Amino acid sequence: KILQLDLALVSTCIDTSRRAQLAIALVDMARTALRVAKSVGGNVLEGHCLCGSVTVTVCARAIPNHKPAYCHCDHCRAFHGAPFAMEAGFSPKHVSLRGETHAYKSSANFARHRCIVCGTPCCGVHDRLKTIFVPTALLAPPGVLPPVLRPALHLFYGKRIVGDLFASDGLSKYEGFPPK
Repeated sequence: KILQLDLALVSTCIDTSRRAQLAIALVDMARTALRVAKSVGGNVLEGHCLCGSVTVTVCARAIPNHKPAYCHCDHCRAFHGAPFAMEAGFSPKHVSLRGETHAYKSSANFARHRCIVCGTPCCGVHDRLKTIFVPTALLAPPGVLPPVLRPALHLFYGKRIVGDLFASDGLSKYEGFPPK
């Protein structure tokens, strides 16, 4: 058993509205514990959108064919609604996407997928590169960023909106994509 708790004891200690909140928190804790168990000792890295309708699974032994990166480009910032994106690119044979998504073609070769229920960014499919870019935060349990998902570089660094936050992080910084 991953999580064990005497709910009868808890019920006598808190009011009804807090019980519902606690039940939701317990489900979230169990899901997180399961993700940690899978990502640390299992053979997959798995993550879910905010509502749980979409599941992204990556073979844990897969080596990204595009290194995990912080991307500061306009498209990634807008798609993720954040100052930057953290993504890693994997071969499609190593990635599984379950659940219904909506695809937005942001360029001729790149389709970005969101959960149709909650809108969480789930992946980007690059046809020409034959690569699926997965937001690494979806696959990382709280407090655990597996080494295979740790960013190794910055893309479109000149477009960043967070000032010099990353100036001394020791990672390579590119104004576009890294040279081949």
